[in-house]
Amino acid sequence: MCSFVLSRLWRKKIAIRLLLYIQDNVTLIVFLNKN
Repeated sequence: MCSFVLSRLWRKKIAIRLLLYIQDNVTLIVFLNKN
């Protein structure tokens, strides 16, 4: 039970980090394309 909850938290953390990383890359690409 404990490990299951832990893995779910881990997955959530990784997903959030991935989303932020992708968002940063998209904004960077848009910024570079505008110039």
